[in-house]
Amino acid sequence: MKKLLIATTSTLALSMAAMSAHAQTTALDANAKAEAETNCTVASPCENDGEKLVGGTAGAGVGAVAGAAIGGPVGAVIGGFAGAIIGAEAAVPDTVVEYVVANPVEPVVLDAEVREGVIIPETVQIQQVPDNPEYGYVYVDGRPVIVKYDARKVVYSPGYVVPDTVVTYVQKNPIDAVNVDVTLGATLPTDIEIIPVPDTPAYGYVYTDGGPVLVQSKTRTVVWVAG
Repeated sequence: MKKLLIATTSTLALSMAAMSAHAQTTALDANAKAEAETNCTVASPCENDGEKLVGGTAGAGVGAVAGAAIGGPVGAVIGGFAGAIIGAEAAVPDTVVEYVVANPVEPVVLDAEVREGVIIPETVQIQQVPDNPEYGYVYVDGRPVIVKYDARKVVYSPGYVVPDTVVTYVQKNPIDAVNVDVTLGATLPTDIEIIPVPDTPAYGYVYTDGGPVLVQSKTRTVVWVAG
């Protein structure tokens, strides 16, 4: 009986030691994961089941910048699209693109460039497309971005759109012309100063001998040229 008691006591002690070690390992793993998520940014994307998270740090730690409104809804769209397309046009029905362009929402700020496959953070409100509820969208820097609504995954963006209110401001506030050749979709040289559009920081402008030129501020992409 004494030998049995000693053996039982030893086994219990070993079990408790193992449980303690497992708890410490689990806590360390959790801390490491939390630290990794805290340091995960768009510039150095986190891996989230093979997908990338945008908009500051991951999960609930997303910074206040992500999803911060940068002004009222953009005005009616004039002309077509400019700038690089994100994703494949065939991935999204034409009716979805038409609805998204016809129903702009408040633009938001994300921490870095949005690309196909990245995940829009929970802090950003995604507008659902009524007749195609599997899709949603946001506007980022003047660009409509279409996502898979439930997964919040970017699938397509047709390019930048041009609000009529911004064009009106640019036309009514001329500045000295610069000597540069510009075409729609081109990138403005870095030595050319871009004048910001008040209340719409996604856009800036310059004037050339041909008239006003509207530029997406972050990328310096020419999105509208007076014609």
